[in-house]
Amino acid sequence: MLVLGIGNPGRRDDGLGAAAAERLQKRRLPGVACDANYQLAIEDALACAEHDIVVFVDAARGLRKPFALRKVKPAGVLPAMSHTLPPQGVLAVAAGLYGKRPEAWILAVRGHRFTVGEGLTEEASRNLDLALAFLMDFLRGLRP
Repeated sequence: MLVLGIGNPGRRDDGLGAAAAERLQKRRLPGVACDANYQLAIEDALACAEHDIVVFVDAARGLRKPFALRKVKPAGVLPAMSHTLPPQGVLAVAAGLYGKRPEAWILAVRGHRFTVGEGLTEEASRNLDLALAFLMDFLRGLRP
């Protein structure tokens, strides 16, 4: 399994994905690899192709709940090769170039401030705690 955090820690709560990957990695869950990037790129397709399950974690605006999980599938066509891709594009590249289609999910965590600055807001940090507790149970349920 791969947990891939997305976001910029230099933009306050936009760093929720990176914080999720860092906190989860410290827990050293067997069979769970963690990584984080400012944005997804074509190179992430190889990492996704090397795993059976991928969970993208990203900050979200406008969620009513602290977090939301939804399944994600590859885009229908290979995206134009770019320096930034959405999760669906990364999955399409993994399928197109490597023939791999991992089961994939997006865990969106509600952020509150996205201004320049480091550190999560207190509200976003609480949301992340709730999301990670849920994610750990979710990942345990997916293990064979």
